[in-house]
Amino acid sequence: MKRILAFLLAILFSLPAICCAEQTKYQKEENTGWNKDSRPYIIRTPFAVWYISKADIELLGEDAYYQGLYAILDDAEADFADARAALKGFIPDEIQPIDIYTDFCNKAEASKTSDAFYRELGNYIKLFNGWNTARIALLHEYVHYLTMHCAQSRTQFGFWAEGIAEYIANFVCKNRMGRSENMGFEIAGYPPVMWNQSLNEAENSIDPRKLNIGLGALAANGGLVGLRYYAVKNETIERTEEMDKNLKPEDLSLCEASGMIAYLVDIYGKNIVFNNWSIDPDAMETVFDKPFSELYLEWTEWNAEQCRIMGIQF
Repeated sequence: MKRILAFLLAILFSLPAICCAEQTKYQKEENTGWNKDSRPYIIRTPFAVWYISKADIELLGEDAYYQGLYAILDDAEADFADARAALKGFIPDEIQPIDIYTDFCNKAEASKTSDAFYRELGNYIKLFNGWNTARIALLHEYVHYLTMHCAQSRTQFGFWAEGIAEYIANFVCKNRMGRSENMGFEIAGYPPVMWNQSLNEAENSIDPRKLNIGLGALAANGGLVGLRYYAVKNETIERTEEMDKNLKPEDLSLCEASGMIAYLVDIYGKNIVFNNWSIDPDAMETVFDKPFSELYLEWTEWNAEQCRIMGIQF
């Protein structure tokens, strides 16, 4: 009995050390750069340099801030590795870690319309609104870094930049960060019917691929008419009936654009699609021998078939 008690006490007293060891897997160090006053510390991982915000610590509390940070790091690294593997051959093998800043105080003007952004001028990612939304948005922004900064032929037009980012994050990668927050289902305003349609029952979490396929089906059937949504041209717009009949590439929602990328890759192959992700979307016939309008209609049929295969019904 004494041996059992001693064993249990040893486990009990080792728990704080275990927790501490987990939290210090990535070491915090002093920031000696130009922004050291507002971001006094940094944490380096293989794929990123995280800048610790003094203002955000004051907002959330030190324990909550670091708890959220340490909880995301392993998932972020695994998701970043997946994205790099998905783009292998189109980006260099050696890539510099990306700078990541938190702005949970939402001081930046962009926080009014976005949960995060990749800023090509300056080459960094900024996260808004807290750790929960950071988990949902970060992988998308990291793909922007890979395709807009690292790739030799960079994505420029909104259709390609946003479509590729969503496609890699939600169709190709597991997206551990997003799944852990159920892709923001409770806060994103998705139709309630989408919950069961998008659920991965084995993991008890939203499957981002099923979610995008389902949302694409709703959009393809006029579900966005009369609604305001974030378009690939990086503006929040309202879909009118006239727009819905004569859609332009820059007016697509993220789920439509990512779905079209998935369709194009399925039909034409990744090499053709990725090697041409810098062309003007209005000139798609130069690559695919069909204009955007025809490709969009073909995507709606392809997407409907994916819904049938996945058992998605409305």
